[in-house]
Amino acid sequence: MANQTYYVFDFDSTLVSVEGLEALCNISLKGRKYKDIALKEIKELTDAGIDGRISFFNGLKQRLSLVDARKEDLDKLIVHLKTKLSPSVKRNIDFFKKHKNHIYIISAGFREFILPVVENLGIPEKQIFANTFKWDKKGKILGFDEKNPLSRSGGKFKLLKSLGLKGEVKIIGDGYSDAEMKKAGKNVHFVAFTENVIRATAVDAADHVAPNMDEFLFHQKIKGSVSFPKNRIKVLLLEDIHSEAANLFRGEGYQVETLKTALNEEELSEKIKGISILGIRSKTQVTKKVLVNATRLISVGAFCIGTNQIDLNACVDRGVAVFNAPFSNTRSVVELVIGEMIMLIRGIPDKSKMLHEGNWQKSAGNSREIRGKTLGIVGYGNIGSQVSNMAEAMGLHVIYFDASTKLPLGNAKPIRELKELLKQSN
Repeated sequence: MANQTYYVFDFDSTLVSVEGLEALCNISLKGRKYKDIALKEIKELTDAGIDGRISFFNGLKQRLSLVDARKEDLDKLIVHLKTKLSPSVKRNIDFFKKHKNHIYIISAGFREFILPVVENLGIPEKQIFANTFKWDKKGKILGFDEKNPLSRSGGKFKLLKSLGLKGEVKIIGDGYSDAEMKKAGKNVHFVAFTENVIRATAVDAADHVAPNMDEFLFHQKIKGSVSFPKNRIKVLLLEDIHSEAANLFRGEGYQVETLKTALNEEELSEKIKGISILGIRSKTQVTKKVLVNATRLISVGAFCIGTNQIDLNACVDRGVAVFNAPFSNTRSVVELVIGEMIMLIRGIPDKSKMLHEGNWQKSAGNSREIRGKTLGIVGYGNIGSQVSNMAEAMGLHVIYFDASTKLPLGNAKPIRELKELLKQSN
């Protein structure tokens, strides 16, 4: 059909997030002293072959000589690769199943591990093209079928041309060898897939760059697992928020920018333009002026307990959701409170100061235990109630005062007046 669209996918670093031969080497050379050296050399050969800097055929020969793999290593590789489907591919398996009759895989990888890994995508075997291994009688990989066009530079282009696909062809891959397939016809377009690796030679030759499958499907106006690709959604994290937050966002496909410092009102008013998700701590002030410029903002995450640094009314007016982390450092504060209480009742700060000045006083005078004492807690919220729990476990009597009625934990007793709490507390 002249108006039919065909989709041709690369395998390594596209459908899966790793390079198959590198992963096989990691398995087959496990425990050998030269493994890291071999892995580095294989990676360099892979990149050079994919980018067209060396003969792909010679590079493939050298890589296989370094791998030194057997059948049992291949079995382990297949299990490993099944867990390495690219995240956005995994999200959009329905696309592959729906369009399976018009999807091809053309890979310089090896059919022996590609077929079992992509079987869940539903693509017919006759539409999967790759190299094949040669084995010795003991099940060791000796080499590859040297007559296969995919074992040589320009092989992908020649194979695609031989298929004679009538209609528009979209090539989705990460290397220059994928981009070369554009030469197969005027209706052939190359999409550089950069979810797992970004190769300049591929990006420069691309008709479109897709950071993931969500973006590719959105650009092609095909319904995917998400209505809007996350790579088009910008996240700004300020004040040195833990790197795990950025990693989680990036893992989901968002664009993420991180800064170690807070921004003042003028700086944030400018920076907030185009930002959809803002993460802050206590120093950043999200004012009405800032929010006026936040034309795409949908949420503010306060990576702290309070929200007084955020104009909540202005957020409500603009439909911006605000989240905080009321339990984020509860345990840390509780441990510090208990620790400081013990340090103070034993007089350790003063004794430590004297010791550092060269004055050793071997005396337990004015050094007491906290056990049996009465602890008065002002404010019985998340932190206060947990201090109560830990203190009681350490043998203290606990009383507390709070402006609102709070149910006690354990044997803690509420006190109605602050003056009375101060009077009873040690």
